[in-house]
Amino acid sequence: MAESAPDKQIAAGMKAMDEGDFKKAYSLFKKLAEEQPKNADVWYYKAECGNYASGMFGAKVAVEEIMDAYRKAIEIDGDRVEFYQSYGSFCISVNKYDEAEKAYNEAAQIDESMESSLYAEFAIEYFNNVMATYGEIMEDPKARAPYAKKALQYMLKALELSPEEAKSLL
Repeated sequence: MAESAPDKQIAAGMKAMDEGDFKKAYSLFKKLAEEQPKNADVWYYKAECGNYASGMFGAKVAVEEIMDAYRKAIEIDGDRVEFYQSYGSFCISVNKYDEAEKAYNEAAQIDESMESSLYAEFAIEYFNNVMATYGEIMEDPKARAPYAKKALQYMLKALELSPEEAKSLL
């Protein structure tokens, strides 16, 4: 059975991604999103390519445009953990921590078997980004406390430990 034109276009975008040409892949998926507005994968790949193209390759893709593409993929197919996880990770990278937290929590609700790893990933990525973003300010324990507390709360959730149980183990 021959591939349809849209399938060939998606395959071309995937090939560009595999080859590391995220600018080209982004252009292809941006066009495909207009042609196939109800295809969740197209929106997801548009977001992913926009993220990589702007982050690693200096393309001018607006943060809001990338966020909108992730949200559109989620709106079309809200049962895909990887959509929420990738969106959350992107939100952390652009310092949109509340949105990231919401995305990771939604992903954990979709697949409880991944709950621990999702909570741990959020905790680590969140804390690392805060430390990198705020640098020297975070050397002050009082300034660091609210961020460390949130990260620690998610690590405890990942380990399924209460604060009291964690204290007793330390």
